[in-house]
Amino acid sequence: MFLHGCNYPWSAGGGLSFYGLDFGANVWGSHLGVSTRRAAVGRDFADMAGLGLRVVRWFVFCDGRAGIMYDDRDLPAGLDPYFLQDLDAALEIAAAHDIGLDLVLLDHPWMFSGVSAMVPDPLTGGAFEARLPRGRAQVLASEAGRRALFAHVIEPLVRRYGSGGDRADLAPAISAYEFMNEPDFVIEEWEEASRHVAAPLPFEVVAGLVTRLSEEVHRHSAALTTLGCARVRNLWAWEDPALGLDVLQVHTYPDSRRPGRDVDLYGLPPSALGVSREVLLGEFPGDAPRHSPRGASPPPTTLEQYLEFALDQGYVGAWPWSFSGTDAYGPMPHEPLLAFARRHPELANPRCRA
Repeated sequence: MFLHGCNYPWSAGGGLSFYGLDFGANVWGSHLGVSTRRAAVGRDFADMAGLGLRVVRWFVFCDGRAGIMYDDRDLPAGLDPYFLQDLDAALEIAAAHDIGLDLVLLDHPWMFSGVSAMVPDPLTGGAFEARLPRGRAQVLASEAGRRALFAHVIEPLVRRYGSGGDRADLAPAISAYEFMNEPDFVIEEWEEASRHVAAPLPFEVVAGLVTRLSEEVHRHSAALTTLGCARVRNLWAWEDPALGLDVLQVHTYPDSRRPGRDVDLYGLPPSALGVSREVLLGEFPGDAPRHSPRGASPPPTTLEQYLEFALDQGYVGAWPWSFSGTDAYGPMPHEPLLAFARRHPELANPRCRA
């Protein structure tokens, strides 16, 4: 099995990033979701299908700024009225282009305190600086919050697109679910815990949430479950069968100036990672020779080299970061994807223009 895909973590356009705003109305009083920008998002998916991609990894709630209604305790009380409208639109667009979505429910900044961001302004076409002062850490930090998140947000979402749900017709457009992107940065026992997280979570708590999502997905859906692990050295922790993950997933952003920060996966087969399960290379620099953050020195491994290596060594897939190109890693180049599709047409989207 090789799932040919990429990261479309959030949409972008006109120089604006829609991080956390693709699904539902936001806490600053506007609605900028997919259903309001359907044509633009549709063009992105047409482009990705044309490049041969079949799976797209897309963040849903991110840091909790949109899509969820909260009660007077700041705990989830339900999905906001626009959320399902936006997710329906996203799944319809994906299905129309023969693409399956990997829905990443939370991003690790969910646990940050004092989040600040530049938010698109629908009135001016520009952006304004906004804050999420308290963050959403209290939701995962308490049993009441965790119960509310599942009862009022996650379970209704999974069941809506499950085999007996109201939109079971869209179920084939969901390839996988992830509980959180890169939870390494919020786990109390691990050295990666971010300074932005005032109260990291015990691993046992995060593992319980991952297990609960896996059980819910497998009960109602044919979708896979996975989890984007930020560090190779932590991958072993997610192999426990009790977590219910169908595929392990690891991210790699090696830096030759800081060799101890992360492992360079290029050249290493999954069997060398200390696990016995199938592994997905879920994030890597899509254009490292030309785009990288200031001060970073990634190895000059090209997108074409990553793809061929992953296929040859038996990874489940290799998903470059990113189509949107909204950060310092820039947009992924197109020609290597077209060349890969020409060499491996059996893996490519049937709409591929190669």
